Amino acid sequence: MKQKALLVFAAMMAATLSFTACSDDKDDNNNENELQAKETFLAVTNQELVNKTILPIYTSLMNANEQLVDAIGEMETQADVNKACELWKKARQYWEQSESFLYGPATDFGIDPHTDTWPFDRAAFDNYIKRYPDLVEDEDAQAIVAEAIATGQSLTGFHAVEYLLFREGQPRNIGDITDNEAWFCLAAAEDLYLASVKLVSAWGGKLNEEQEEILEDAEFESRNYGENFINAGKAGSTYSTITLASVQILEGCQDIIDEVAHSKIGHPYTGEDKNYIESPHAYNSIQDFYDNVLSCAFSINGGADKKDAYTATSLMAYAMAHYPTEAAAVKGAFEEALKKVNGMKRPFVLNYQDASAGAAIDALEALDAAIDALKVKLQK
Repeated sequence: MKQKALLVFAAMMAATLSFTACSDDKDDNNNENELQAKETFLAVTNQELVNKTILPIYTSLMNANEQLVDAIGEMETQADVNKACELWKKARQYWEQSESFLYGPATDFGIDPHTDTWPFDRAAFDNYIKRYPDLVEDEDAQAIVAEAIATGQSLTGFHAVEYLLFREGQPRNIGDITDNEAWFCLAAAEDLYLASVKLVSAWGGKLNEEQEEILEDAEFESRNYGENFINAGKAGSTYSTITLASVQILEGCQDIIDEVAHSKIGHPYTGEDKNYIESPHAYNSIQDFYDNVLSCAFSINGGADKKDAYTATSLMAYAMAHYPTEAAAVKGAFEEALKKVNGMKRPFVLNYQDASAGAAIDALEALDAAIDALKVKLQK
């Protein structure tokens, strides 16, 4: 009887182990299938981020910068100055809407700090103007100043052009703009245009023959960042998995949200640096902040015009289907952050310690936390 009992027990254990092995195999297969389905979806998400968000915004930036160069080069009347100011705001908006994807060439080639460092170094600018009073006629002086514009950070970019075109939120009087200032303004705008041509090229966008020649003259060479991003998980890409590239979308958003909350708004609001105010001469600071949040919405919602709605292949669409709680939290946090930023007391340069700035910081921190919770889910 004892031997029979042992045989029965052995048979039962064998059956149990067999069942467990089958269950483990089934679980492994399910997990593998889920991962494959996830990465199949996110591969399209990543591709469309490049083609429907990054390249459209950078191409619009490039075109707006080209128009800005033309307008500054043609400034003869007050109407011309007014037009240049409007084009600065247009180009500025596209730039701020690109800041959720500063990863890649904008960072690797130093384009972000080169074109968007503030405050503008007015003392250095004044020294150049005093040192070269005949700048418009002196080719040697032009070469020296052009080199400073091309290689520096605080003497060029959007804020150099802003300082030379605006005062207290309004276009400057044409009679107040000297010939030397107009030359400097044009040189800085041309440098902005070059930077945007580099960005379009580096992400794999289309350029015309003239733009190709500009890059050749600048001796600019880059790998194709768009191709690298789209080919995540394949040999040669810097992203070892498709999911890691999708996570980069969220981290790019978190980077700029943190900067807006704790640097762009936070430095002046807390008193850490009351001079650290973006776009103070054009009174454009709050619009800058708002467009930065929009940039994040565009990246997550899947298109350069997707403020509220999202595309069927976007990161938000995937999140809604698989992590509805976290996705809804992100959506609500976007709405609140945009509302609070837009509701800040204007102009920021005169109201940087108003309570509305603190409310905007709180909303941005909540948005960052919501995106972080979504990122944790996506990485599992």
